[in-house]
Amino acid sequence: MDPHLARWVEEAARLFEAGGVPRMAGRALAFLLVADPPEPTAKEVAQALGVSKGALSPALGYLVRLHLVERFRRPGERADRYTMRPGAWRRILEEQARMLGRFRELAERGLALVGENPRLREVRDLYAFLEREFPLLLAKLEEG
Repeated sequence: MDPHLARWVEEAARLFEAGGVPRMAGRALAFLLVADPPEPTAKEVAQALGVSKGALSPALGYLVRLHLVERFRRPGERADRYTMRPGAWRRILEEQARMLGRFRELAERGLALVGENPRLREVRDLYAFLEREFPLLLAKLEEG
């Protein structure tokens, strides 16, 4: 892999890791975003990242379970291939939008228990705003 691209993959992996994705899964995800061809085998991903297939396998399984990556096999081939699942990023954002409502509801229940509380009110108001506005942003994205 080109050294500049390798540095980008590592930078992206660190960002994914900061967001809660395990480091190896983040490396695999970053590589799959830029892989050419876009449907490499696990062996090809491992070679590109300089890791063993055994170290990579759980990371790829994790990404498949998150529905970010699709595992498939071409007719006549014995090796599985991996590719980014179309629409995966949008589905993740939609799930995060649902989480916004849960945080708002939690803050509301806390306010009902303790009464007026500026910290909980701030949390409730922020998540109510985000819960209301986030779907509008996704709709704008879809409009193009």
